[in-house]
Amino acid sequence: MGKLDLAKLKAEVEQLMSKGKTPDAANKLQGAFNNKDLTPNDYQEFGAIMRDAIVKDPAGFMEKGYVLFDRTVRPRNPAKLSDFEKFFVENFCKLPGEEFAVVFDGWVETGKSQINGNVFVSNYRIVATGVQEAKGAGVSGGGMFAFLSLINLGTYAYNKAIMDQIAKTVASGANVNMVNFGVIYPIKGCYEVSQESKGFGVKNPNRVKYKVDVPFTNKKGKEEIADLTVSVIPNRDWKSPEMADILGKVEKALKAVAKA
Repeated sequence: MGKLDLAKLKAEVEQLMSKGKTPDAANKLQGAFNNKDLTPNDYQEFGAIMRDAIVKDPAGFMEKGYVLFDRTVRPRNPAKLSDFEKFFVENFCKLPGEEFAVVFDGWVETGKSQINGNVFVSNYRIVATGVQEAKGAGVSGGGMFAFLSLINLGTYAYNKAIMDQIAKTVASGANVNMVNFGVIYPIKGCYEVSQESKGFGVKNPNRVKYKVDVPFTNKKGKEEIADLTVSVIPNRDWKSPEMADILGKVEKALKAVAKA
């Protein structure tokens, strides 16, 4: 692997993105990221290159490019990727007035999907990084099924639907420039927030579970409401003090924006 040249990388990624070759651009990015010469000192410059690629083609990058990037980088450099994701979200993805109450590695699950990576809980939303995957679980209700089918259309379509709602509470409803990264879960107006245990013989809480109503437009153009159930699961031993601390911060952040 040759010496890292970020100026050259920027030019190559821009050229590939301008030609609509998003997967090839993502492949260039992952090759550079896995280069041992890329250090935290380079995250600002490297992050700007990735941000510009996402903004150029948000749907293509998150649905095709970042899946390739994640699948290639995470097995080889999980700790490095985790550190970069934290830097990237904090420095390139924050919304006006957004503050993160807690950031940790773990899982976010809904009735039909799961994602494992870094989890960011803010006063507006939850952002989970990694690649979203389907999991075997049934859902009830036409509205919920229709909404979850939106997730299957891709992360970008799902995130845009969520951000359209979040934008109404950010900057007095002004348009929000979103760097579409990770998977977004709404929290404003959530309800039934609680710490829970799951698993045979588990007594201590190992997740925070909540529900939230999400407006969306179905394929026929009709407005509907989905009752989304979300579980937030830190990747910690359930006996550890750190687990209790994280769960407490997540629950507090959610209850701060919950229905009265």
